[in-house]
Amino acid sequence: MKGELLDLVNLRRVAIVRCCGLGDVAQMTPLLQQIRHDAPQAVVEVFLNANVAPLLEGSEWVDRVHAIPVADFVATRSSPFLSQLWAKVRQQGSFDALFCLDLSWSRTLLSGRVKASRRIGFRTEGWKPWSPLDFTVTVPLDYARNADHTSLWFLRLWLGPTDMNDFGFGPELGHLREARSTRLARHVALVPKAGNDLVPGDLKQWPMQAWPKLAAHLLNQGWTPVVMGRQGDFDMASMPPGTLDMQGRQSVTEAARYISRCAGLIGNDSGLYHLAMALGTPAVGLFGPTAVARTGPFRSPHGLALTAALPCVPCCASQCTVAAEGREEKDRPFCLSSLTPETVCERAIKHFSRS
Repeated sequence: MKGELLDLVNLRRVAIVRCCGLGDVAQMTPLLQQIRHDAPQAVVEVFLNANVAPLLEGSEWVDRVHAIPVADFVATRSSPFLSQLWAKVRQQGSFDALFCLDLSWSRTLLSGRVKASRRIGFRTEGWKPWSPLDFTVTVPLDYARNADHTSLWFLRLWLGPTDMNDFGFGPELGHLREARSTRLARHVALVPKAGNDLVPGDLKQWPMQAWPKLAAHLLNQGWTPVVMGRQGDFDMASMPPGTLDMQGRQSVTEAARYISRCAGLIGNDSGLYHLAMALGTPAVGLFGPTAVARTGPFRSPHGLALTAALPCVPCCASQCTVAAEGREEKDRPFCLSSLTPETVCERAIKHFSRS
């Protein structure tokens, strides 16, 4: 079977396995749309962590969502190759095609236990001697700095073994839009935090002291800032009067529906920023160490990424190590602290009005 193209005519059951943050779900949707377009008869089943699984419930691109406990995606000493995860996938029977959307060799090794005619996934240039995968897409060791978008890498897992054309799908979670509710024409969602249960996001967060200043600028120009995220993400005591607090008050899907009603969103390179683009809401992302080319807007003209013109951007590092050169240490990472609230507000309002 190795090297042969997938038989799309007889493709009946497809499994996709991915440990996701909120943004990863949005970045997967071009792949899901492409599969539905090329193999409409296939039953598409997605296995992903339970905290984000509701985002795909009701999507026309997916037939069944398997919500897996987050703990099953975490390697431990007793389960370094995620044996519980792959056992649960195996329990669902046989598949015509199994897609593994994780880059790590150790996290896909036990996919060989799943009954599948074809196993498809990534490999890095530093490859191990054996793999259960039949078709692989090679990614460079410096993947984080790669100029190709994450959504495009996901699409290649389908386009390669099918030899189909890329039909240009962008992120799409339209089933989550709140179509019947009134638009919040002057509400701007603010998302100060980044990261998730598995990956910390502290380094890619705009300085916390900048958000109240941004909120004040928005209020002065007739907009209503709305702080979103989990309970306690941001201390509202520093926010100017008139700022709304929606932290911890909504489920993941409720937050998506609320964002779909807003005039716009301003956030870090974070999950809600990517959800906004998949919902069609104008979104402004504040990018520092992460690469816009890889995780910025993908085929989304209503998405905007702001970066500082510094030679170290993007470093894609876990900590800021550039020379201070007269700047205060507390301002690290300098790529994000260089974006002023005045500039962000001005660029955001122009983007929202234009969109």
